[in-house]
Parts: sequence; C-alpha cells; structure tokens
Amino acid sequence: MNPKHLSYLATIIDKGSITAASDALRVAQPTLTRAMATLEMQAGTPLLLRSRYGVKSTPFGEVLAREGRSIIQSLQLAQEQVAHQKLGVKSEFRIATGPLLGLGVMPDILERLTQAHPTSACTVTCGSPAITLPQMSEGRFDIMLAPTTDDRFIQGVQRRLVMEDHIGIFCDKSHPLAQKKIVKIEDLEASDWLSLGLTTTFENQVLELLMTAGLKEIRTKIAFGNDAAILATMLSRGRYLAVLPRIPMAALPASLGDFVELELDLTIKVKRYLYLWVREDVLDSPIFLTFEEAMADFVSMIEAKSA
Repeated sequence: MNPKHLSYLATIIDKGSITAASDALRVAQPTLTRAMATLEMQAGTPLLLRSRYGVKSTPFGEVLAREGRSIIQSLQLAQEQVAHQKLGVKSEFRIATGPLLGLGVMPDILERLTQAHPTSACTVTCGSPAITLPQMSEGRFDIMLAPTTDDRFIQGVQRRLVMEDHIGIFCDKSHPLAQKKIVKIEDLEASDWLSLGLTTTFENQVLELLMTAGLKEIRTKIAFGNDAAILATMLSRGRYLAVLPRIPMAALPASLGDFVELELDLTIKVKRYLYLWVREDVLDSPIFLTFEEAMADFVSMIEAKSA
C-alpha cells in the first residue's frame, strides 16, 4: 500500500471532492482517480461514496484517511525540521492556542521566549480546542493553552488550571449600548451580532441563556472560522455585539479597539476555565520554564486589572 495514496485519500475526503484535492495537491485528477482505484482494490472495499455533490468517506475509508492524515502531518513536521536546520535553529517548541488567546496573550509570551532562547524556534497553531486537543494527544504539540469542557486523560500530558474565566457580551465603547449601566434583554433585540465560532460550547450556552431570558432573535451578521483578528476589527467599528471570553478580551492590545463587556440584568454568568496542557517530557526544559514564568506574569496582570 503506497503511503502517498493514503495521503491522497485523506485530502480528497477533507476537501470534499477530487477536483478540490487536485488543486490543493497540484496533482492531476486522473492520477488521483487511478490512485483511489488502486487503494480500493488493495483494501477490498469501497473507500469513497461518490455523488454529484462531491465525495464522502465510507467507514473504512475514514479509518485509512486517519492514517493518511498522520502521514501528511509527519511530512509537514519533517519539512519544518529541514527548514529549521537551514536557518540554524537548534530546537523547536510547538504551541497550540485558541484564536483570541493567540491574538491577545501569545505575542508577549513569544517575545519572552525568543529573547531568552535565541536558538530555539516556536511553532504556534491557533484553532479550536476541538481540533487541537486531539492533535495534542497525537504528540503534535508540546503545550496547549485553551479552554475546553473536555476532561479526557492524555497519556504523558499534564493538565493545569490557569484561571477561571467567564463568557460575556462585548462591544466597542462607541456602540450605543456601551453607555448603559445595565443592559436589559429587550435592548439586545435590535442589535447585530458577530460570532467567533457558531458551534462553540460556551457561546451556545450564553445564547441559550439569553433566549431563555426572553431574547426573541439573535441576528448574527458575520461568523468567523476562529479568526479573531478580523472579528476584533469588525467589533471595533461600534456596530456589533459578540459573545466572547473575558480574559482574552482584557489582554487584547488597545490598538485593536476599546472593548467593554455589557452589564446585563442577569444574575447567571457562564463560566469557563482556561487550562494549560503540557507534555511531561518538556516540563524541565528551559524554554517551558520561561513560558511558565511568562504565563504567571500574564495571570498577575489580569488579576490586577480585575481588582
């Protein structure tokens, strides 16, 4: 079984069509079609369900696609190592974080790391914890800083509580509702909303709470695929509201906007907890100790702002 064929299979399934996979891989469609025919013959069962809307995987096709994704990831890591070797980088530290934390928290931490460890390189991946946590279990990251409701145990990884946070409704100071001391549910009826990720657990909890309290409709105008920078830019224009976490919003640089959390006439807040996952084999490394010190300073800064 050709490993390249497995990587082709994973890309076809993830892209949803042979045409899209051909563009992404820069491989001719007939080549991909022949590779899939060979793979299905070797597997002895169909791997793809084809329709006029594209392709989906069969159950066994998804099993093999997971192996293909592992091959792709291994190749990417190898390419990164070659690039680092050419640049004279002696070691690498791999970090995963949420999009807002990446925007507000990581720049200062990365500055500390690069100054203290000039021969080390950091690879930072921003994305949903639903995606990055499974990758953490596969050994793709050294640490992950993100909230999650997932309490799974990962072999060889420690989970540490960083801070308790809560989800609130934010807007720019130029938004009309920012001037109100207490915002009532009916005040939200005429508002337009932004969403950082429509499927996030914490956002859904807040929206359900608002609907239970009497909000009839939430008009989400723009949803972003975990892109915090564009969301912050749009929010700063003073036309929108967004359900967002307090800690990352407090850490955003002032140049992005002057954001405030609305005070609602609700007594219940949706809590979330910010965790740090650490691979046990890097706990004593100098670069992680620097990261840990930088995180402690960040926590102190947030606590001082909240006091």
